[in-house]
Amino acid sequence: MKRLTDDIAEWASSLRFSGFTVLVVVLVLAGAVIVSPSLSTFVQQQREISELRESVRLSQQAVDSIDEERAKWKDPVYVRAQARDRLFYVLPGETQVSVIDDVLLPAESKEETNAELSRIQSNWARGLAVSFLNAGTTDAAPEELAGDDPAPDNTPNTEEPSE
Repeated sequence: MKRLTDDIAEWASSLRFSGFTVLVVVLVLAGAVIVSPSLSTFVQQQREISELRESVRLSQQAVDSIDEERAKWKDPVYVRAQARDRLFYVLPGETQVSVIDDVLLPAESKEETNAELSRIQSNWARGLAVSFLNAGTTDAAPEELAGDDPAPDNTPNTEEPSE
């Protein structure tokens, strides 16, 4: 560590600054100090302008949606449809039918159902061991093993489950 500080001290002492170099550094620092408040104000004003533009855009969207709604209400067909839907008005000669708590029935299924539970026969321990041994003892390259469909093979197991 001492050697490093000695090297840095030696390097720093070898530097020679002229009066012109010092003058340029002082002028650059003075310029930065003079410009920084103006630059800060400029950035703040730009941020405020963008916020105000966004506010104007949102207000314009609200005005546009209100104008569209007002145009709808000027249409007699729309007013009649709203009166029918909201106030349940009907024209002379029509009969109003209201359905309360409409229940959708499920689609009819062609599949036969059975009330008894069925048991699937599988031996998970054997499947795990076979998968482990197949993965560990293969001579195939990884490119050959990677398939497009990584879904497992759904072949039925005919052995009795071990419990």
